[in-house]
Amino acid sequence: MIWHDVLGNPVAIFEYNAPALFSMPLAFVACWVVSLLDHGVQAKAEAARFEAQYIRAQTGIGAEGASAH
Repeated sequence: MIWHDVLGNPVAIFEYNAPALFSMPLAFVACWVVSLLDHGVQAKAEAARFEAQYIRAQTGIGAEGASAH
């Protein structure tokens, strides 16, 4: 266990060898909450562009212009 083997503490708080089991879902939830609380100018501009990007990603409409790279 990380808490015991690496940090040298006598007793682990959680008896798991994979701390990502808890830290990854917590990180995703934190990102989601922060994005909901962001009311800045950049966030509003990105939200306004989302619909067109979503339609293009799902249907391919408008993707023909990106083939010149």
